[in-house]
Amino acid sequence: MPGLVKKILVSVGQNITDKLPVLIIEAMKMENMIYGRAKGIVKEIYVKEGQKVRAGDKLITIIAAD
Repeated sequence: MPGLVKKILVSVGQNITDKLPVLIIEAMKMENMIYGRAKGIVKEIYVKEGQKVRAGDKLITIIAAD
């Protein structure tokens, strides 16, 4: 969904678990949490706080961990 990146909750190199919130995006005047889908390490963050995003935009890359 299109929206505005309100807050980035992780950093590159950070270990995360599945279902950990990674971003908050504001869309239609509502804040939506974006969660990690798997345990892993944040490899890259493609967006900045305050940036507008569209549906399908790449936000974060997470490398799966054992």
